[in-house]
Amino acid sequence: MKQRKSRLVCLLLAGVMLFGLAACGKEKPKDPSKDTPPQPTEDHRQLTVGPFELRYKDAKILEASDGKDILMLTLDFTNNSKETISYLWAVLDWAEQDGADLDYAHASTYALYEVTESQDEEVAPGKTVEVQSAFILADPTKQVKVSFEEMDGGKSDTITIDPSSLSREPASGDTQSPAQTGETLLDWWNGDWYGWWTMNGCWGVYEELEGQRWDICGTIDIDEDYTGAVELWDEDYGPGEVMAAASVTLNEAGVGTHGTIMSESGWFSDMALEHADWIVDPGLMDYEDMICIDGYYENGEDEFHYEIYLRPWGTRWDDVNPEDMPKLYDDWYLPLIEAWEPMPDSIMGG
Repeated sequence: MKQRKSRLVCLLLAGVMLFGLAACGKEKPKDPSKDTPPQPTEDHRQLTVGPFELRYKDAKILEASDGKDILMLTLDFTNNSKETISYLWAVLDWAEQDGADLDYAHASTYALYEVTESQDEEVAPGKTVEVQSAFILADPTKQVKVSFEEMDGGKSDTITIDPSSLSREPASGDTQSPAQTGETLLDWWNGDWYGWWTMNGCWGVYEELEGQRWDICGTIDIDEDYTGAVELWDEDYGPGEVMAAASVTLNEAGVGTHGTIMSESGWFSDMALEHADWIVDPGLMDYEDMICIDGYYENGEDEFHYEIYLRPWGTRWDDVNPEDMPKLYDDWYLPLIEAWEPMPDSIMGG
C-alpha cells in the first residue's frame, strides 16, 4: 500500500531532455489466446473518479535497456472540481497482475519525463489535459488491472488492459545512471548517491522518532540546460518506491567549485516542495564530495526538521567521523562497492 501512496514516477518536473539510448532487443510475447479479454471498448474508456473524469486513450509497451517491459498509459484528465489541481494530487493510480501490485517506472531511471510533467500540470476547473502513467510489467502476456481512486480515499474506478496485444517500441533515453556529459559541473552532480538522513525537532506523531537515522540512496540527473530531477528513497522503501522527488535547477554560484542546486517543485513524503525549499551547496560541507539536503516538514501538528547527507555511489567514507557514517555502511554498502556493483533500487531489499 505504501507503494501506491508514494507514486514513484509521477512527481518530477523539469524540462529535461531525454538521453537517447538504444534498448536491448528481446523476444515478443506469444500471441494471446482466444479467450484473452479485448482492449477496452469505447463504453469502458470513460472513467469517473469522484469529481474527476478520466478517458483511457491508448497504451503501449516500452522495451527498456535493462530488459524490462514498461506499460505506458495515456489518458485525458478532466477536473470537474471547484479547485485547480494536478492529476498527481487528485488521483491515486496503481496497477496489478494476478493480484500483485506492479512497480511504478522510475522517471530518472527510464527518462519518462513526459509522465511526470503531465501529472504535475495544474488543471483549472472544467479543463482537460492529457496525462500518462507507467508501470513495470511482471508478465507481458497477462492482463493488467489499473485502478484509479480519489487521493482522499473516495470513489474509484478500474480498467483492464491486455498487454499482449499492445504495440511495442524501444524506451528511448532510459539509463541506470545519467551519462557523462564532459562538463565538469554536470558530471560532478549527475549519478547515484548514498548516505543517511535523520529527523530532529520532532513533534506530534513523529516525536518518538527524534534523532533516529536511516540509510538512503538517490539519483541526480541534471541536463545541459541546468534543470533536472532528484529522487530519494531510504531503507523502508522497496523497489519502485520513492520517499522524495524534486525538480531542481543548478547554478554555478556557490561557496565552492560545484555550484548550488535548488528545488523548484516536487514532494517530500506527503508534503509538496516549492522553490528554494532545498538549497544545496557542497562548499559548505566539512567533507569532500558530500552534500546535505535539509528541510522542514509540517503537516498540522506533526512536524520535524530533516537533514540528508549524501556522497556519490562508490565513494569510501573512511575520512569521516564514526558518528557521521551510515549505519549500513560496513554490512551493506562496502561489500557492494568493493565488488564494483551498481547501486540497487532498494536498500537491503526494502
